[in-house]
Amino acid sequence: MVFSFFKKKDVEPDEPLPKQPRIVQPKPATPPAGDGGPAAEAAAPPRELPVLDFTTIGPTTISGARIDVVESSDALSAAMEQAAISFANDQVDDAIAILVADIATAEGQHALDTWLMLFDLYQMRNRRAEFDELALRFVVAFERSAPVWQGASGADKPAVPPAQAKAGGPSYLFPQQLKGDTVEGQLDQLEKLTAAGAPVRIDFGRIEQIDSAAAAAVVARWARFRKKKVRFQPTGGPALADKLKASIEVMRRVDDEAPFWLLLMEVYQLLGLQEDFENTAVDYAVTYEVSPPSWDITAKTKTAAEVAAEEAKLRAEAPTPEPVVDAFQFQGPIVGGSEAAFAPMLAYAEEHQDVRIDFSRVSRIDFVSAGMLMNALVTLTAQGKSPILTGANELVVALFRIMGIADVARIVRKK
Repeated sequence: MVFSFFKKKDVEPDEPLPKQPRIVQPKPATPPAGDGGPAAEAAAPPRELPVLDFTTIGPTTISGARIDVVESSDALSAAMEQAAISFANDQVDDAIAILVADIATAEGQHALDTWLMLFDLYQMRNRRAEFDELALRFVVAFERSAPVWQGASGADKPAVPPAQAKAGGPSYLFPQQLKGDTVEGQLDQLEKLTAAGAPVRIDFGRIEQIDSAAAAAVVARWARFRKKKVRFQPTGGPALADKLKASIEVMRRVDDEAPFWLLLMEVYQLLGLQEDFENTAVDYAVTYEVSPPSWDITAKTKTAAEVAAEEAKLRAEAPTPEPVVDAFQFQGPIVGGSEAAFAPMLAYAEEHQDVRIDFSRVSRIDFVSAGMLMNALVTLTAQGKSPILTGANELVVALFRIMGIADVARIVRKK
């Protein structure tokens, strides 16, 4: 699930933040070759690109489960810290061994948090037998219900709820705005969902605005997906195609509109509408006097009625919508220390005072990325924003506490 730019905020005011948060500086990324620096950027201001402004409806959701608030970063045991550090370094089995050895002696809140971390690790490793055995012991030890198994998942793949699995596996909801300066990070999140090889449900239904640079980026990424033979189950494609068609015109040769033509043909290719694709390709060739893209002869051709029936079936099988909460949602592991991964979050924050960030679909975050997140959150608090981090698994929550992120943002986690 993905965020909405324009929903009304539904968050209680944050508590006062500490005056001097601890800032964790990540290792600096190596600058790309040929970077001219600020002087070069000033000498060549970016060209203003056209923006497509659409009107559509389609909210996004995040889980409305009961929650706890993490107040500070000083409540971790030594074993919890070691396990969180091992997990951040992708040493999942080491983290499990540390926690298994610690649960026999851990006491109080440390004991509860240790057990919850171990549940999450068993879930990620798809170790159902150990999870169930731990659940029986948990009920006896704490006299409360144990966490519930949610389905098979890998160390870098969050569990998929049964309803979502029925609807075709992992899903990605495109945001309302696609902009050239943030779209790469959004597409990176989508590409992470394709790594497992299962069909990915993608929904174009919420797109309201897209600029020329963003359209070009989507076209380029789709060429990569085709080479990898990525499988998609699209919804909202016909509506996006209609919006793109309304923004272009045969013989209106505007260079910055060319990406909209190319994106329209990609949408038709994705949907299997060969006749629409070929008609658009001819119009594109006449308008720009260039050879158009070719239809993928290996693709299955469908009629408009078949596309509509398939979309209706996918929407009928989709999980029941949950209460809407306006939030930015990360997808998949956040690793590698890429600043581009946080650009969409910062763009979302520009439109919100209470910046709610959903980590429920994040399996892991490494140290460098956590440091970049920390600095981004410090920047937001300096601007008077109130960051709220929700839904992270227990290992990610522990890392946030180690890094001091709990000192600059509210961390709200599921019970």
